[in-house]
Order: sequence, then structure tokens, then C-alpha cells
Amino acid sequence: AKVGKTTLILSLVSEEFSPKVPAQAEEITIPADVTPERVATQIVDYSSRTQSQEQLCAEIRRADVICLVHALDDEKSLEKLSSFWLPLIRHNNPNSNSHIPIVLVGNKLDLLNESQLSQVLPIMSEFSEVETCIECSAKTLLNLSEAFWFAQKAVLYPTAPLYDAERKEVILLQHLSTLPSPHFSRLHTVVLLWMVSVDLGKYRCAFCPMIAR
Repeated sequence: AKVGKTTLILSLVSEEFSPKVPAQAEEITIPADVTPERVATQIVDYSSRTQSQEQLCAEIRRADVICLVHALDDEKSLEKLSSFWLPLIRHNNPNSNSHIPIVLVGNKLDLLNESQLSQVLPIMSEFSEVETCIECSAKTLLNLSEAFWFAQKAVLYPTAPLYDAERKEVILLQHLSTLPSPHFSRLHTVVLLWMVSVDLGKYRCAFCPMIAR
């Protein structure tokens, strides 16, 4: 089953839920004057049905932040975060000195009676590039705008210059001068990756040339 990634994007833009969506949403630019941080945001959708692995990896390399979407009612999509998607993003990171910030987005919250954030915490501990996580619903619109605000925040106010998650140490104050200005206005790219529930062996085979060591 799909995780509702494209539905999530279109629900955010149209402010209403549609049960029928295309395989891939067109690139969308949200103007700066409608975002909390006053920064224009370009949203780039990804679909394995319409794009190649080369296109996927190219989008990863040019992204300022990546939202990894998984379905809260599908345990396999959560497992693929750490077994496939996060290692793939690390492998395609163009800058070996820093990580691409990542926001984990759990969709279909409307199908659950309670939060599953506790299941995501071990992943955040293992992968320091994960800035935060959030649960939302593309159907009820719950937390949709917050999810994209977290994506902007991960670029504008990253934790990496302040805190070393791997060593669990606060970085010395003299390094604060390297923090990015909260007022820069360059276009930020958000890439949402669609976690498809398919056989892991077949799925990895399709991408193995890109992640082979």
C-alpha cells in the first residue's frame, strides 16, 4: 500500500483531501509570504513509477532537506527508513563534511488511536542527520503545515552546528559564528520520498548499483 506521500503534498497545497491523486505531483513552489519563516520553498515529489534511480539520486544530491514519509499503519514502511532510505541518502550526500537534514513524517495518523513516535526514537538515535519527526494525516489535514515548517526549520536552524548527536556533545561557542543566517532567502528544496511496500529484495535490487560499496 502507498504511504500517501503525494496525497500529503496535494492536501497541503489545496487545503482539502482528494482520494484520487496522480502517481507524482508536479514541482510546487510555496511563496515566501505564506510561510512562517518568510522563505520560498520548492517541494519536489518522487515516484518510482515515473522516475529512474538516477533521477532519485540526483534529487537527493540537490535537496536542502528531505522529508522521509512512512505510513503509520504499515510497519514495513517504518523499517525501510533505517534499512534502505537513510543509508541511500547518506551514500548520495554530496558533502562528506555535513549531513543532509532529514525530517521523518509519519502519515495516516487518522487510522491510529495513539502515537507511534516511540518507535521512531531509535532511528533518530542511530542517524544523527534526522532533525525531527512528526505524525500527520493527509486525510484530516492534521499537522500538514507543521510538517513542512519543520522541514524549513531544519535548513534555517539546523542542530548540527550546535550539537554533535553522535558524540552527544554541545559544540563549543566559538563555532556559533558558522551558523547560517535566519534571513537568507535562497530557494529551499524539499524532496519527499515515497516508501512503497514491496518485497525488499526486489526493491534493493533496483537500486543496488547506487548503494554498492
